[in-house]
Order: sequence, then C-alpha cells, then structure tokens
Amino acid sequence: MTVIAIVVFVIAYVLIATEWAHKLLAALGGAAVLLALGVTDSEHAFYSHDTGVDWDVIFLLLGMMIIVGVLRRTGVFEYIA
Repeated sequence: MTVIAIVVFVIAYVLIATEWAHKLLAALGGAAVLLALGVTDSEHAFYSHDTGVDWDVIFLLLGMMIIVGVLRRTGVFEYIA
C-alpha cells in the first residue's frame, strides 16, 4: 500500500510541477484515488491523532472561504453595504 501512495504522490507532483493539470485538481485527484483504492480511510484522512488536527473543521473553513471568494466576485457585499 505504501508503494501505491508513493506512486500517486509522484504522479500528482509531476502534474503540479509541469502544470499539465491545475494544482487543486491534481491534489484532490490524488487524494480521491488514495481513498478509492483503500490506501487510507476517512478516519486517517480527516483526523490526525498525532497533531490533533480535525480536518472536518479545516474543510468547513475552506468551503466558507471559497463561498466568500465567489460572492466577492459577484459584488454581493457591495450591494449589501
């Protein structure tokens, strides 16, 4: 399983370094492949017992930042103000 993870990491790294794919797509695609192949499970992917990072909260914040970024481009904040 470690070999599969290394191969997926190298492929994603090459895609990012050569800019053949967008950075976000390469990173999320690599993570999705690892989850789909069963290399890791959601418990290990979204929470680290070693560092105490709850990735669910990180993704919640990321989602809110994306929504704010989209709303800012539409001008909704200027309209509300």
